[in-house]
Amino acid sequence: MLDGRVEPTDAGAGNRYGKLLVTNTGAGPCTLNGYSGLQLLAADGSQVPTQLERTADPGPSAVTLPPGGTAVANLHWTVVATGDEPVDRPCEPEAPSAAAVPPDETEPMRLNWGLGPVCGGGKIYISAFYAA
Repeated sequence: MLDGRVEPTDAGAGNRYGKLLVTNTGAGPCTLNGYSGLQLLAADGSQVPTQLERTADPGPSAVTLPPGGTAVANLHWTVVATGDEPVDRPCEPEAPSAAAVPPDETEPMRLNWGLGPVCGGGKIYISAFYAA
């Protein structure tokens, strides 16, 4: 059993950084190994453009979480319009929430996003999970 959240960490020159954190809420240990899926969602639950690109730093390795333990995946995106995206309004729809699917899971967790638009067609760079 996992609980998740997204937290902003840094911003500068049109770049935004955050962390996807998952916490083991179960009674026993659980192991994560790899990358999460992530889909930005509109207020009505429909999908907002999202393109995940996996990064190799850090790459996948097994992380065992004791009860109450947390693992983190790094996130990076831009708020600078690219291509045909508008520059006089948000480049993409702003997502109030997201659905994340941790490695080896099939059910998404609903997370608050609220971190503004994700430009570049919704491209978000994501690392593998590592111990917090």
